[in-house]
Amino acid sequence: MKTSNPIVIALVSAVVSLACAWAAWYWLLRPPVLVTFDMKGTVNAFIRQSAKLELDDTRRRQLLRRFDQNMTVVTREYAQQHHVSILVSAAAVSGVPDVTPDIRSRLATAMQGQDSPATDAQ
Repeated sequence: MKTSNPIVIALVSAVVSLACAWAAWYWLLRPPVLVTFDMKGTVNAFIRQSAKLELDDTRRRQLLRRFDQNMTVVTREYAQQHHVSILVSAAAVSGVPDVTPDIRSRLATAMQGQDSPATDAQ
């Protein structure tokens, strides 16, 4: 039986080790990508829009609860899909990309996808 060349074994071992180290860094150790989201502005815009609706207290609470749930789901899904960590805009000094328009668009779509209290009351 022929014995393997120790230099080839060492090179293969080094390549496999480097590949494993890179994969571990890429999947486990790489720093998170940060983006910002203007949550305060989004909530304020929602409050201004919902104030124009003629809703009783029960319907208003339902709408606010649905908005809160959708905001949580949309931001979580965005973070998972784009592999980012989302900061509120006030927490970032500068140089962090703002994804507010994208998240607001997704949130509007999520809110329209459900029956609104205004249409339920009719």
